[in-house]
Amino acid sequence: TVNLRAGDVPGFKASSAHSEHETPAEKRLGGELTRCAGGVGRNRQVAEVSSKEFERESKSGVQSVQSGVTVVQTPALAAKELAAVRSERGRICILRYFPTLFKGQRYEGARLGHVSVTSGSPPAPGTTGGFGLRITTTITLHHVSIPFYLDFLGFVYGPAEVTLASLSLPEPFPATTEERLFALLLTRAKTHGA
Repeated sequence: TVNLRAGDVPGFKASSAHSEHETPAEKRLGGELTRCAGGVGRNRQVAEVSSKEFERESKSGVQSVQSGVTVVQTPALAAKELAAVRSERGRICILRYFPTLFKGQRYEGARLGHVSVTSGSPPAPGTTGGFGLRITTTITLHHVSIPFYLDFLGFVYGPAEVTLASLSLPEPFPATTEERLFALLLTRAKTHGA
């Protein structure tokens, strides 16, 4: 299997609050975001499997990380999905839909500040290509504002899109850990097939 396992993230524990099933509202919003960005709809997906969500809490903040593999019908469709994620249109769609997606999460009563999205292309040799997105905002709860970071790294390998999602506050997720986990997913996908 390609996805993250507990042994890959020492010091993190599997979240007991994590539900591997999206609510109907989250599915609808996810579909709207995909259509907005020009990506591949769920009807073209062959399989979708996620790891557990692994969390670490300390005095300095909260971090969580999760991976996922989505297989679509053809490598050409996967390449289309990659192009949509990398596009300016995709970035604009994230800015539009993220506040609504955020409201469905576990931060009840929190207010979201200005949302920004930065993108890059992490090296993913031997694949169709990689992508990286960082969504940055502040969460205000009980008159306290906390910086919030959500990173999506991924690559397309054949008909599969492999993603690594990390969430952290008030500091960004450690870059060295993120790079190590991304490289691990890349190696597993190429060794075992996604």
